[in-house]
Amino acid sequence: MISWFISDIHLKNVNERNGNTLLRFLFLLNENPKEHRLFMLGDIFDFWLSNGQAFRDHYQVLIAQIEKFKKAGGEVHYFEGNHDFHVDVFWTKYLDIPVYEDEAFFNIDGMKVRLEHGDFINPDDVAYLKYRSIVRHRFIEPIGHMVPGWFWKWFGEKESQKSRKKSVGYMIQNADKVKNLIHTHVEKVYAEKPFDLVVTGHMHIFDDYEFSRDGKKIRSVNLGTWLDQPRALRIENAQMQVVNLHNLLNKN
Repeated sequence: MISWFISDIHLKNVNERNGNTLLRFLFLLNENPKEHRLFMLGDIFDFWLSNGQAFRDHYQVLIAQIEKFKKAGGEVHYFEGNHDFHVDVFWTKYLDIPVYEDEAFFNIDGMKVRLEHGDFINPDDVAYLKYRSIVRHRFIEPIGHMVPGWFWKWFGEKESQKSRKKSVGYMIQNADKVKNLIHTHVEKVYAEKPFDLVVTGHMHIFDDYEFSRDGKKIRSVNLGTWLDQPRALRIENAQMQVVNLHNLLNKN
């Protein structure tokens, strides 16, 4: 089985370039669904909250391909990010796709793999961590489900645009600092619970990092963002490859 990992697409419209790329990628997986496993590590959409019909209608063509993939024997796992949360009421309830709020571990081709969106990579981002604790609070979640999806779609995309203007510039200007934060985080969580590979997103900087512990090499891959380049990590027979999906899809 081939395992694929994608993150931080921040999709606003199926008709935009990355929307078309994601759709073509799903077409590719649907050629042989039972041979593939897809891990979506958060912020796939620019905003998605709860099971609002507005989101389901807006992204219906993509949802249809994911549903087709799942029903035909493909394996899908969805990790919530900071732009998509409380989404299990749709993805799990209707599509039977497991949704994870925090990190999770998988055995992939004999490797112990830690997967997470990457929310906790930067402990100094106090404003974001406070926001995360509020929106994920068990008393706040029911409010998110009660408010109409059309409102959340309008509000979320408006706020996402503001946030991105700030974060993109920061990431580019502080690339070395961001990479150091990633490295510090993965070494810290490795000490808490060892693994062979960790895959993250959130930070919008692609980073492929290797470190050693007790003679063992550990690898960390932060997928960056599709706003920069549509990347996916591919694992087959324990061999890892970072794939530019434009190049892959143009060959097929």
